[in-house]
Amino acid sequence: MTQRRCGYVTNSSGVNDAGAVCCWRTAWEDTDWCIWHTETVVPTAAYERERAEPSKRLDGANFRGASLSGASFLAGQSLVGADFTDAVLDGADLSQADLRRATFRDVDAHGTSFRDANLHDAVFVFADLRGADFRGSKLYRAGLTDVRINLETSFGERTAYEDGIERASTEQFAERADSAQWVYRELERLYDENAFPERVHTYYLREMDFRRRQAWRVRNYLQAFKLAGSRWIMLYGTSPWRVVATSLLLILVCAGLYPLTGGIQEVGADSAVTYRIEDPTDASSRALVRAFLTSLYFSVITFATLGYGDIQPVGGAARTIAGVETLLGSLLMALLVFVLTRSVHY
Repeated sequence: MTQRRCGYVTNSSGVNDAGAVCCWRTAWEDTDWCIWHTETVVPTAAYERERAEPSKRLDGANFRGASLSGASFLAGQSLVGADFTDAVLDGADLSQADLRRATFRDVDAHGTSFRDANLHDAVFVFADLRGADFRGSKLYRAGLTDVRINLETSFGERTAYEDGIERASTEQFAERADSAQWVYRELERLYDENAFPERVHTYYLREMDFRRRQAWRVRNYLQAFKLAGSRWIMLYGTSPWRVVATSLLLILVCAGLYPLTGGIQEVGADSAVTYRIEDPTDASSRALVRAFLTSLYFSVITFATLGYGDIQPVGGAARTIAGVETLLGSLLMALLVFVLTRSVHY
């Protein structure tokens, strides 16, 4: 008696290195397809008995409604375009599997391992991904719509596209960089939808750090310096405390420079007092303290652009410092308002 063959053809056009494949496995029981492509719900034990070798492709496999809790026989398999709709995958091992264009709709994937899996163009809709492990997985263009995650859901410290990126060619670097940034933005959106603002903040910072490193790599120095300054001054627009610390540092530095670069002059009703330090080693401690405190007061009102007029800089150098401090003070105060407004979101 001739054995019936599956004959299921998977069209993987558009998927790199995949191509179409025809299944010639033996048909399962009384169905027209093999155990991997039949539309009938298959017991888990039957899958275990028919376990496929990692070199044998299971593209287009049909696991609709299957109960695969804790299953490990799919790890490392080629499952391009597989359908897991309504499947139960909690605790299953899908690590290192090729899951490009796979569909996970209404899936219970609580605690499932997708570690180092290829999930390009995979679709997750109404999926429970709490506690799932996506470390090292490739998630570029994966659709994550109305999925549930929690703090135990792990996406790793950085994306899979950053591994070895320093040694990549210019073309490969650009492709990986675009993929990494896309994944970071997707994770920010995902955690925002699930009300985890701290994780949104974490992945936003990782995205910006990656963009800064990318700017150095492609020698876009203007962008690199801009991002480096944003990082140190305001942590990419998320830390008002850094803006405050930068402002205080600017005030103190300028207060120390005024007496050493021509000095400042305090205008009184009858006379004017100039605070100038020619040689700090020869000046008394009292004179140094008095000059610094007066200079500090002048630095504060200059930074805040108050301009009382009771103290004036003396000499071109001191006037230049005062002008620069005024401009930077206005900029830093504007940045502080911006960061305070933005930080409400995080």
